[in-house]
Amino acid sequence: PGEHEDLLSLLMAAYDDPASPLSSTRQLRDEILTFLIGGHETTAAGLAWTFYLLSEHPEVERRLRQEVDEVLMGRPPSFDDLARLPYTKAVFDEALRLYPPVWTFSRTAIADDRLDDCPIPEGTTVMLSAYAIQRNPRYWPDPEAFEPSRFLPENEANIPAFAYFPFSGGPRACIGGRLATIEATLILARITQSFRFRVL
Repeated sequence: PGEHEDLLSLLMAAYDDPASPLSSTRQLRDEILTFLIGGHETTAAGLAWTFYLLSEHPEVERRLRQEVDEVLMGRPPSFDDLARLPYTKAVFDEALRLYPPVWTFSRTAIADDRLDDCPIPEGTTVMLSAYAIQRNPRYWPDPEAFEPSRFLPENEANIPAFAYFPFSGGPRACIGGRLATIEATLILARITQSFRFRVL
């Protein structure tokens, strides 16, 4: 009872509006599942791989810690700090390149097509592997290396279109991809302030 400003309450208020697209219990459930699974579990998996990679690359961890210490000076990070944490974001982006939480996507061909010598009839399910493409040496020099500098603002223009798609791409890209990156960057900065990363 009473007023709440959490996500569930906002969705339930929209659910009570007969003109809302959330006018069915199933739609409300699907929205909650999207946020819980798509917006939580994948970010957590991406961060888990980030922590593992940092434990294996102390030089990257040192550079990350230096940026976090210089920018935040011991205070918790906020949304306003994001633009001043480019290396922190790059560390997460590079972890997603090597270990995308969703490693393959399926799409259905809406018309007959061809990929090199392979015909793709309309209606065919095509699988796209982010894991494979994001490690392809055609697009990534030294593709198995953990090199966050690939994703620094001055280098991002060198990444070919669709060579990096941990959140899918095009009109069917994950609606929460930007939120996940913001959330993970801030979480990574905050955890870096208090912990060192080691595999025992």
